[in-house]
Amino acid sequence: MKLRHLLIVMLVALGGSAASAQMSIALNALDLVDAKVDYQADYALTSGTQHFHGKVIHAPARERWEFTTGSGQQVLLLRRDIDEAAMLWPERRWYMSTTFTMMSNLLGGLGTDVLHGRESGIERLDGETVTRYHVDKGAFTGDLWRSSDGILIKAVGVVTYQGTPTPGELVLSNLRRVKADPSLFVRPQDYFGIPLKLGK
Repeated sequence: MKLRHLLIVMLVALGGSAASAQMSIALNALDLVDAKVDYQADYALTSGTQHFHGKVIHAPARERWEFTTGSGQQVLLLRRDIDEAAMLWPERRWYMSTTFTMMSNLLGGLGTDVLHGRESGIERLDGETVTRYHVDKGAFTGDLWRSSDGILIKAVGVVTYQGTPTPGELVLSNLRRVKADPSLFVRPQDYFGIPLKLGK
């Protein structure tokens, strides 16, 4: 599994603030999908030739992405609130972690990149009324579909990392606005892990 591809798309996809002037928008990539509401959904993610699907659980500044690979179930915890990113292997009770900031920096500063684009219409997706945005400048270029309460329902486009473009698509389905259990975002204390030291 190319974990980097998964992280790139999820980082561009982890945020709800937007500054708008008429039809133009400037979106901070990291704030893009940090909706101010709790929700759960199924997701399908394609990044390059890699395909993932599973469940995402969101609360402001916290996300849990569950998926299964050949090595079993895995969980990615993204915690902006405590500046931590951790990959968990529940079946082995093992984890690897680093800071959220360091992970973003490793991926070319995607978390602080500003995406520029414009609104391009109102549509219906999976029973939701969403605003479509076309982004033509930034680490991500393509189209984004967001609900009125800031949930990123769909993203289709290209992420450029260190000069290399990677096509990607993220689609949420079966969206449910339910309160997230805070314990789902906590790395278990009885897991064995090795901190991932990135950078200097």
